[in-house]
Amino acid sequence: MLKENEVISKVLLSVSKFKGNFAEFRQGILLGDYDSKSKEFSRLLLWKTCLITKTLNTREWKDKLKTCRVIYHELRKSSNIIVPWWRLDEDNEFFMVKPSSKIHNLQTEPQKSLRFRNVTDDPLTNTKVKISRKETSETNQDDAELLKTIILDVQRLFPGDPVFHSHNDASLRHKRQVVSILFIWSKCNPQAGYKQGLHEVLGLIYKNILKESLALPNTNTLSVDDLNVLSLFDLHYLEHDSFFLFNKFVVGTGIVSQFYESEAVLMISIERFNSFLMKVDQLIHYNLITKLKLDTQLWIIRFFRLILLRELGNDLEISSSFWDKLAAVGASSLTQCVPQLISFSIIVFLIHLKAELALCDFAEALSLLLHYPISTRLNLFPNFINDLFEDALKLFQMRENDLKLYELGLKLNKKYAGVLKVNANLSTVVIPSTLNEEISSGTLTERPLAETLKKSNMAFEKSRLELRLKRKAQLILNNTD
Repeated sequence: MLKENEVISKVLLSVSKFKGNFAEFRQGILLGDYDSKSKEFSRLLLWKTCLITKTLNTREWKDKLKTCRVIYHELRKSSNIIVPWWRLDEDNEFFMVKPSSKIHNLQTEPQKSLRFRNVTDDPLTNTKVKISRKETSETNQDDAELLKTIILDVQRLFPGDPVFHSHNDASLRHKRQVVSILFIWSKCNPQAGYKQGLHEVLGLIYKNILKESLALPNTNTLSVDDLNVLSLFDLHYLEHDSFFLFNKFVVGTGIVSQFYESEAVLMISIERFNSFLMKVDQLIHYNLITKLKLDTQLWIIRFFRLILLRELGNDLEISSSFWDKLAAVGASSLTQCVPQLISFSIIVFLIHLKAELALCDFAEALSLLLHYPISTRLNLFPNFINDLFEDALKLFQMRENDLKLYELGLKLNKKYAGVLKVNANLSTVVIPSTLNEEISSGTLTERPLAETLKKSNMAFEKSRLELRLKRKAQLILNNTD
């Protein structure tokens, strides 16, 4: 009972802190007043409250959760989208014997919840029967391939993480649940379908919810109010709730429609990003796109689709803290602004790297973007996540005003893009960032852009040449040893 009492205490303290007001609770998340540093913090409470119950009234939780859980229960047993484990090879660890057809016949299929249209076969028309059988065969084959694809990705999810890679029954059960959620979700969303990357988004959500879920005790010692609170943490419904959280997070916020659904829409999102980048920081835009000819789509698709998961480092707590704020946005009337918030967050990321990127050639810049040095940023800026979100939100709020975006870009440059220090494993070279000084002081507009770039690039190229010469010297010394 110790664990249950601790959870109940955390929830009641959280509700009390915001006086039971959901709007204040959501605002507290956005402002950093409710995060992992708070002693009463519960990420499970945050996500399920923001994306499922939408209330801090604990007496309403059980009914709201029940509605979602019943829907998923019916989806999971529908013959149209049941996970075909039996179509795997028998030596596959996920293989399961096909359930009895009698069980399926007794199950209710919630057709209104699906985006499929069933055509009733006319038993008097042999042609229709033949077409139906052919379509069924093709569907079965497609489902088997879909399942194998998802399993392959889930097997590689978060390498080394004990939740998914402990080689025991619990680990297999967790992976099976993640696979089930992704398969059922894909069948319910055929316009998007399954794409690589979705497994990592779900994986982080599932892992965080699992961490706080409880196997509720079968006892009469708990009051009705306590049971209402604990219903939010019920381990028995881990798969059900993870499905709804995932769907709400990726579909309800526009992440799937903007980044996953079609290549054409994804390209529009990339062009929109380029446009915003040009308005916020012309020099980064010039350096990457014009000077280096580094096509944005070469690196930004992963940023978009994984919601900065890789860029925020191996410590999943950092990514989770950023996603907490996006979940709070998803509970607001501005839910569809999440894709643009992600775009502006990436622009802030680039401003942090502005001086380093100016020293890079094409390959170096691409490598730097695909291996974002997040640890140095976290060391320099202890409140990195709160600042990142706050800056992105300010940029989003100014998105219709080009002058305001430019002015805010100047402020962010002054805040982040200061003197560059490059460690070449030989010595620390300090490079005066004259370009950043001009941006910060606002004198950049007083002379032609070409002249400014020429002066700054000369300084950068000189410093880069010195670094390369030192690296070559070090290689020569190493080879002579």
